[in-house]
Amino acid sequence: MSPRWRKFEKRISHSGAFEGYRVQTQKVSTSTGKRPDVFAVHKRNPKKRKVADAKYVKELTAKHVEQVRGYKGHPFYAQKGIIFVKKTTKVPRDVRNLAKKSNIKIIKHK
Repeated sequence: MSPRWRKFEKRISHSGAFEGYRVQTQKVSTSTGKRPDVFAVHKRNPKKRKVADAKYVKELTAKHVEQVRGYKGHPFYAQKGIIFVKKTTKVPRDVRNLAKKSNIKIIKHK
């Protein structure tokens, strides 16, 4: 893993997207082995949950979206998903539409 990737991954856990949430990084599910980069639970309403993944890639693919969609289900039961990508990452229209249908937000991060 490159040092740039690690810095990018650390920065996303401090993103404003998680304001009002308790954030855990690299939380591993013991039942499924799934491990999103960020798992966040709202401080006042524990039923409000978010999962996020950092993708340091040239182009985002449907496979990346499907991965985060999988994190949203059992055992994390998150209502929202987030994919953080670097500013130069290409996001094709069909991938963006798939993310939107899956209630997954794509955020370009520096």
